[in-house]
Amino acid sequence: MNALWNITKKELKELLTPSSIVSVVIVVVMFAALGTMINSTVEDVTSPSEILLINQDSDGYGVEIFNQVYDAVYGEGMAEEYVTYVTESDISDQQIYDLMTELGMSDAMVIASGFSSNIHSDPMVPGVIDQYYIYTSAGMFGSTTSMILPEIISNMNYLISTELLGPEEVPKLNPISYTNTNTFVNGNMAEGVTPALVDGAVMGQTMMMPIIIMIIIVMIGSIVIGSVGNEKENKTLETLLTLPVKRTVIVAGKLLASAITGLVFGAAYMLGMMMYMGSLMNTMTGDVTLESLGMALGLVDWAMVLVVLFLAILSALGLCMILGAFTKNYKAAQTMTLPISVLAMIPMFILMFMGWESLSVVAKVLLFIIPFTHPMMVMNNLMFGNIELVILGMGYLLVFTAVIIYITVRLYKSDILITGLSQNPYVVKFKNMFTKKS
Repeated sequence: MNALWNITKKELKELLTPSSIVSVVIVVVMFAALGTMINSTVEDVTSPSEILLINQDSDGYGVEIFNQVYDAVYGEGMAEEYVTYVTESDISDQQIYDLMTELGMSDAMVIASGFSSNIHSDPMVPGVIDQYYIYTSAGMFGSTTSMILPEIISNMNYLISTELLGPEEVPKLNPISYTNTNTFVNGNMAEGVTPALVDGAVMGQTMMMPIIIMIIIVMIGSIVIGSVGNEKENKTLETLLTLPVKRTVIVAGKLLASAITGLVFGAAYMLGMMMYMGSLMNTMTGDVTLESLGMALGLVDWAMVLVVLFLAILSALGLCMILGAFTKNYKAAQTMTLPISVLAMIPMFILMFMGWESLSVVAKVLLFIIPFTHPMMVMNNLMFGNIELVILGMGYLLVFTAVIIYITVRLYKSDILITGLSQNPYVVKFKNMFTKKS
């Protein structure tokens, strides 16, 4: 039993290192924070929807029916609090968009002229209600609110049918026509398109990027850190560092080889995911494509995507080489990949579930600091014309990568790689000071 316990203690000491424990704690905190964010998003989705109601009809019958349905769904008096009413007999699509933008609303419905008289005429003519949406990229829940308006109109349809014919005759009558749906994307109106269809077309391209970036970073990071740990264990790193070659060249060679490998893997994964997501989303979106919405990426856009991806891979490799410098062997190196994985998982989950636009200013700043955020959202930003954010991200990645490479070169020029951190003169001096004081 003593032998078993001794071996168990030895393995536990090697596996349960401070870095691995801290990494696990970070993962737990991250998932707890994500759960809070998702819960907040769900609450926003299920809360009363803010709607712009434009009444072009001289009669208030349509508004009255709408209020009855809205209050029945959300509670008495909620329509007065969450619905903005505008009476305008002549309003253009552009004016509707400007008004929605000014009020900060993404859903609007227009009760067309003659709504009441058409319904109550003999023979009855359906009253027309038009729907307008402003599409914003907000993750998986982005288009959820746009499903509320059709549900309200459907309930209005049923309520009016009941008033006219009674419940038993309702299937024979549809007094409201609400097939005219318009969605504003980047300020341009797409007729007959719902936000859900736009969401499907956009996700077919952008959803794969966070997954691909995380896979590349975790895979390449594991290879690089494991390689450094293996070189230390086999004593080949000492031989490499004694060669008449500048340490800068050694670092550059390692980074360049790993970056090229990362790009090759990234291109392969991207091609595979594009084929998979493309065929999947085509069945969901039909004829709604990025080209039809004016959101397709050009050659310059794809070049910017590759630049951001390359810089992010370089920064990830620099971080991995720094972490690898403090490993003793290959086994210890495997536990050091967790911090990199966590840094890749945080923006992946947040951008997939919530989207950039729905975040607070503080959350945006914190997310911006993580270098892996920028390749994950570069395609989305280019589609929606957020060029300034893409350029800022590229600038930040350049600075971050330069700093990380500088630190990596300094580490390779020092003796830490050979002697380890515990034998560093500054660390030894600090330990001696602490020992004397105690």
